[in-house]
Amino acid sequence: MFMIKALRTSIMVEDGEFLNRIRGLLKIYPRGLTISEISQRLKCNRNSVAKYLEILQISGTVEMQQMGAAKVFYVSQRVPISSLLGFTKEGIMVLSSDGRIIQINERFCRMFDLDSTGVSGMSYETLSDEILEAFSFGTYLNSDSESEHTTVVTFSKYDWRRYFKVKYIKTVFDDGRSGLTLIVEDVTLETEMEERLRMSEARYRGIVEDQTELICRYNQEGIITFANGAFCRLFRMNPAELVHHSIFEYIMPDAAQQLQDGMNSCSSFSPVFEFEFELLLPSDKKRWYHWVNRVLCDDHGTVIEFQGVGRDITDRKHTELELLIKSHAMDSSIVPIGLVSLEGKMTYVNRAFLNLWGYADLNDVIGLPFDHFSKGNDYSFSDIIGENTGIKKKEGHTTDISGIKRDGTPIQASVTISGVYNQSNEPICLIAYFYDVTHWVRILRELEIKDTAMAYSYEGMAIISPEGVVMYANPSFKRIFSRVPDGTPENRPIEWTLSFYPHIIGSLPDIRSSLHEKGNYTRVFSDVDEKGDCLVIQLHLSRVLDKNGSYLCTLISVLDITNQKAIEESLALMVDQLEGTVEQIGDPTFIISRDRMVVAWNEPMETLTGIRKLDVIGSSRYQDIILSVSPSIPVLVDLFDLPPKDLIQKFPHVSRVGNSFYTEAFVSNLHDGKGTYVWVKASPIVDTSGKVIGYIQNIKDMTNWKRAVESVSSRILS
Repeated sequence: MFMIKALRTSIMVEDGEFLNRIRGLLKIYPRGLTISEISQRLKCNRNSVAKYLEILQISGTVEMQQMGAAKVFYVSQRVPISSLLGFTKEGIMVLSSDGRIIQINERFCRMFDLDSTGVSGMSYETLSDEILEAFSFGTYLNSDSESEHTTVVTFSKYDWRRYFKVKYIKTVFDDGRSGLTLIVEDVTLETEMEERLRMSEARYRGIVEDQTELICRYNQEGIITFANGAFCRLFRMNPAELVHHSIFEYIMPDAAQQLQDGMNSCSSFSPVFEFEFELLLPSDKKRWYHWVNRVLCDDHGTVIEFQGVGRDITDRKHTELELLIKSHAMDSSIVPIGLVSLEGKMTYVNRAFLNLWGYADLNDVIGLPFDHFSKGNDYSFSDIIGENTGIKKKEGHTTDISGIKRDGTPIQASVTISGVYNQSNEPICLIAYFYDVTHWVRILRELEIKDTAMAYSYEGMAIISPEGVVMYANPSFKRIFSRVPDGTPENRPIEWTLSFYPHIIGSLPDIRSSLHEKGNYTRVFSDVDEKGDCLVIQLHLSRVLDKNGSYLCTLISVLDITNQKAIEESLALMVDQLEGTVEQIGDPTFIISRDRMVVAWNEPMETLTGIRKLDVIGSSRYQDIILSVSPSIPVLVDLFDLPPKDLIQKFPHVSRVGNSFYTEAFVSNLHDGKGTYVWVKASPIVDTSGKVIGYIQNIKDMTNWKRAVESVSSRILS
């Protein structure tokens, strides 16, 4: 037995040496040698060479190429598998025929959480149950098939699952033994993507068929290759009839040209074209569609076909048209309008709003708070919204605001705010209508002032309508016409009011005639009041016309001048008495009224000035007359309105004693040029109430007295 084992060992050594000799010879001749050439060079039997070449070929060390009838053998150009295991992205495991793990790369170990040093040389049966179940090593290791086999296996562990593509390759080693090589690639991502794609395609098919949008595909000539159910139902055709028709048959010429231009402009770089067009349906109705045209290209960018998706936008088009009409109406409205968010921000204003507040651009207003336009108010936008239930009940609310225009001009505006609600009756914004009432506020203010002034006026005033009815009468009017019962002349004919005054009502025809001819009437009436006292009334009526010349109303102005008349009569009597007194004065004397009119001019004044009193009374020329005759005579009656300081500075020679002014002057042109000394005095004239009603100036010749004093003084000195 020992001899037999030794003989077998010797034969195996000899076979190995001969195999090495053949490999070495073929390495010298890389282009290859035939069996005959190898047997000749190794001086060996041709059949033995053929046997060893077959062993080398099976092991993969030598490859054979048929050239005619001859077989040429050369060394196989291969890289040892051990050198590739560390660089490939696939996991690789090499098993021997008895199931031992001969080689395993790091990639395989990372895939399945293995230790390469711990599993090398071990049987595959020592691996985990999950790996054994997934890879079925025994099935492919014991298979008689020489071809490779590829499959996808599922590896499950814990709560996750992965997919691996496994290639099983029958392997022959250098020593002639057989085995199995597993090349494992992780295809989890690809498998999941393929699964998702299959689900997506199924879902897409279901969606396409169930879509209400029109979906179809067509080639560059417009020939339809696919159409979904919505497209077929719209045109009342089954898919078999619709396919191979042109898409251009179903749209109007203008839209067809737009679609053709869009198809021509599409490419892989710009694959989408959108437009809107009107579609004529078999029912002769027209519908608007938004059409999305997408080009479908192959990997080289060549156009294969187009896909069109159409969405019915008829309702949107009608809504847009309505909104356009409403927007145009709002924008062209002469009423300033603004949309306000629920937070109080301006979201839209029309042109009238911009003009009202002095803005030129819409963008200058959008986003501004509503309170920006009501700076002069004590309440805010939130106060308006929160405290007025009318806005929430869609009734609206009107308020007045004081604002400032962009240029700083103040403005008064009346604002009506209403809520805007959606179909669910929820507020979405507010709409505000602005009315410029600055002019009316000013007018109302003026009217209020005028009404107040008329109400508190001492003069009686009344307004008579064209029908002759008293529309308004102020308290003074009622006070003067106190005979009217209950003091209520309003809403009664003016004749009824005047009927309580016989002297006035008797002149009514004259009043009407004068109003018709001249437009006004004035007269003073005397009567006796309830107590028997004298009553004097000054009555004035005037017709009021509007700007077009039409009769508007009649104004009555009445004034109780009883006291004034008495004063005038008293004053006239006083003036007459003063004139009589002045005439008795031997010295030049004149009197002026409070308004600087000459009311008295005695005979000595006529002699002094050479001007008759008839020529000077009623005029204000007294100063020019006196100064033209003798500039030396001062006019003291004009000094009473001067402040004391100015009087002292400008007229130092004038003395004031009580209420009178005194001064002396030498008039050189009197007494035939000899000159005269005069003494001038001016005093105010007051009535019984102490009111100044005029001034009197007296000029007295003091020449003789002056000379007598000088003579006495000279005697005393001598």
